[in-house]
Amino acid sequence: MKIKGTIKPKEVINLVDGGATHNFLSLDLVQRLALPLVTTTNYEVVMGTGISVKEKGICRGVYFLPLELGNTDVILGMPWLGTLGHMEVNWKILMMKIKMGKW
Repeated sequence: MKIKGTIKPKEVINLVDGGATHNFLSLDLVQRLALPLVTTTNYEVVMGTGISVKEKGICRGVYFLPLELGNTDVILGMPWLGTLGHMEVNWKILMMKIKMGKW
C-alpha cells in the first residue's frame, strides 16, 4: 500500500510492505535529506522481482537500508510494522486502522 507522508518538510511516497524484512530509504532521499551514510560490508537485497542487488551502506540514525527504489521514497517493512501492535487492515479498499495511545 502506498501512502503520502512528509520527512522534514519534504513530501515522500511510502510503500507499506508486509513482505519486506527490512526498512529501506531511496538513495535519492538519503541525498536530499543529507543523511549520513555509513559504509558496511556488502550485502545483497533480493527485490520483489527476484533480482539481487548489492549494496554497502546503512543510515544508522534511522536504521534504514539505502537502496535505489525508483518512484518510491521509503519502504516500511516488518521492522516498522512490528512497532504498531494490533491493527485492522482491509486490503480490498486499502484501509489500515492503527490505534495510537491507550486502548
